[in-house]
Amino acid sequence: MSTVRIGVLKERADRRVTVLAPSGVERLKSQAQILVQRDAGRSAGFTNEAYEAAGAKLVDSAEEVMDGSDILLSYDHHYEGAAITGNKTFIGTFNFLWTPENVGRYLHSGITVFSLDLIPRSTLAQAMDVLSSVGSISGYQAVLLAAERSLATVPMITSAGGTLRPAKFLVMGAGVAGLQAIATARRLGAVVKAYDVRAASKEEVESLGATFIEVEGAVDDSKGTGYASQQSEEFLKKIRDRIHEEASKSDVVITTARVPGRKAPLLLTEEMVNGMKPGAVVVDIAAATGGNCALTQPDKTVMHNEVTILGPTSIECSCAHSTSFLLSNNYVAFIEYLLKHKEKLAEDQILRSTLVVQDGKSVNERILALHGAAN
Repeated sequence: MSTVRIGVLKERADRRVTVLAPSGVERLKSQAQILVQRDAGRSAGFTNEAYEAAGAKLVDSAEEVMDGSDILLSYDHHYEGAAITGNKTFIGTFNFLWTPENVGRYLHSGITVFSLDLIPRSTLAQAMDVLSSVGSISGYQAVLLAAERSLATVPMITSAGGTLRPAKFLVMGAGVAGLQAIATARRLGAVVKAYDVRAASKEEVESLGATFIEVEGAVDDSKGTGYASQQSEEFLKKIRDRIHEEASKSDVVITTARVPGRKAPLLLTEEMVNGMKPGAVVVDIAAATGGNCALTQPDKTVMHNEVTILGPTSIECSCAHSTSFLLSNNYVAFIEYLLKHKEKLAEDQILRSTLVVQDGKSVNERILALHGAAN
């Protein structure tokens, strides 16, 4: 049996992350040959020498990585549909639920694709959960970004000139990103309120020292997927009425609410922003899927009525070293699982959930059901 060859592609400059750190090479080198595109980890703080010391072989171009590998690892898309030699398996965080049109480039014989953002939220798959890893960093970075742009200090400060009150934060969405934002804001000394449609989030929010905002009438997540459920427009209006009141009192609003495969729900309207105090900051980390704030523009800073609105679409990349370390552990866990269970692909829940293309055919039920992607 021939040795599996795993290739690591360098991300574009603005991404900065890598999906396999030198520590990941150490874990995989007994099971595979590892090819790493030169400088793939440099922007994340990992040197070429560190990869070589860990047991990887450096190559100069993406083409060499693709030609010489059976399994290709990346964060974003690097394959544009060109002819390939031999069978190739692409593993990445490709976000096909939001951009199903990208499935088409992989529909060629011999190509198999796994997208790790489709990992089920289960105990068995926890070590592979890239969305939780990215969410943790995103929530943390959102608070730091808000604190930097705010006109007020976050903690209470007492000095010769008097006492400064702690900043008031409002966090929308109490998933992984929201909970990390709450925890980080509380560590910095802020007074935090939070809202999520999932009633089960109340205990988690309060355990972090924040106040949970309750709005009755939510469609809760009865399936226990770990994601928010789609809500009715009537209920979203009730949320907006309450949030309008809370936002007007806040120094910072961080929005994190997303629904897989759908546009992010509108939670902060232009009217609400108009009611916010001058100098307030909004950080909308759902900007990549439409944004929770009506005025969000992806990757731009919007000044509206003296309120700063930030819409970062890859906020996790500003903390590239830590994000890469977490992603590397997730990817290695998935690869080890794949190599062990690939003969049971048809019946394995984790592999079937993440499998998008199999030998050139679109096979993922979630993507087909939502978008009708054609083979």
